[in-house]
This record gives sequence, structure tokens and C-alpha cells, in this order.
Amino acid sequence: MTIISIEGASAAGKTTTSAALAAQTGGFHIPEVAMWWEKPQREYPEWFFERQADRWKIATEKEGDGLAVIDIDLFQPFWYNWSFGFTLFDGQSLDFVADFYRPLIEQRKLGFPDRYFILHTVEEQLRQRKAGDVTRMRRGFEMNLTFIEPQKRYFEALNAFMPGLVTFVRSDRIEENVRIIESELPGMQTNHRYSLELFDYMVEWLKRHPVTQFLQEEEKTRDGAEK
Repeated sequence: MTIISIEGASAAGKTTTSAALAAQTGGFHIPEVAMWWEKPQREYPEWFFERQADRWKIATEKEGDGLAVIDIDLFQPFWYNWSFGFTLFDGQSLDFVADFYRPLIEQRKLGFPDRYFILHTVEEQLRQRKAGDVTRMRRGFEMNLTFIEPQKRYFEALNAFMPGLVTFVRSDRIEENVRIIESELPGMQTNHRYSLELFDYMVEWLKRHPVTQFLQEEEKTRDGAEK
């Protein structure tokens, strides 16, 4: 009984890998919110958060039959908003998101996956994949490229706090992604699923590390490489 989550930049292969892995293992692929739910005409701030709880409920129900693969992190509203300085979605603050999520974890209505798999590749490869995929619009592709480094730092921090929680996978071929992830499945720990200690660490880390810190470091590195 295992629940994993697959993350990464746009065009990194999240959805294709998630679906292929579920098919190969006899598991269940839980797609991103937009694939299953239509936004209500009068959308309220918590609507997207509630759908994450729905996806977790489905994952816990389906894992009894095998692997549950969550396509895109249930906690995305934390690090995604942070990646853009909490300027998105009418300026939803970290405290606003945390105040909604924490009771759900306490009530075991939402939890952390047994393992995160973060797919990554070079920007040129991402652009080539986007250009070659006529089935998806990938709105906001350029904007989402800017969260790659912040996302990496965030998941590195989670893994430092809880070693083994996150595995980074170089996404060159879907078949290889599936092979690597499948090889990591046996023996995963599940005792952190509803860990308030992990949740509080995540929130405090985001508070103490403004995203501008990492963007400035990345810019300096880029400038140094160009000289």
C-alpha cells in the first residue's frame, strides 16, 4: 500500500510518467485538479485546496488495490505561491494556506505522500517537448520555468529534514523514469503521512527563506558562467 507524488516543471513528463507507471504496476493515476474538476462559476479561495483533500481521499481509497500515483503535489499551493512571492491568487498569504491545511492534516483528511519523485531536465529539453506536444496548450509555460530553481531548493530542504522523502529523477525518457521509480517502491515508510512536525517545518522554512534569496543566487551563478 503506497502513495507517491510526481512533480517537476511543465513538460518534464509528470503526467505521462504517472500514467505509464500506474499502467505498468496496476496502480491508479490521480491527475491534476483541472483534469477532473471544473471551476465553479463563483470560485472561492479555498476551492482549489478542497480538491487537494479530495485527491488525497481518492489516493487512500485506491492504495488498497496497489500503487496510488498523485500527479502534481497536493501541497503545491505552498511552494508555488512562495515561488512568486505570494503575489498570485489575489495575494494569498502563507498563513492563509497553512491555516486551511493544518486542520485537514490533524483530521487525517490530507497527508504527505510516502515519497516524492521530482522530474527534472535542462530548459532546452523542456522547450523542445513543449513545441513537440500539440495536445496541450501549457499556458503559463514561460512563467513556470522561473519556479524550477525555487522548487528544487524547497524539495531539497524537505529531504534534508526527512531523508528519503524526496527522490530527484533526471527525466530523459519516460520508460527510464518508470523503471527508476518502480525500483524505489519497495520498503517505503508511511509514518510521516500525517506528520505535523513535517508540516510545521515546511511552513517555517518557507517563512524563513524568501524566494528572492534563491533567485539572486541563481542570477549570480548565471552571470558568473557567462563571463
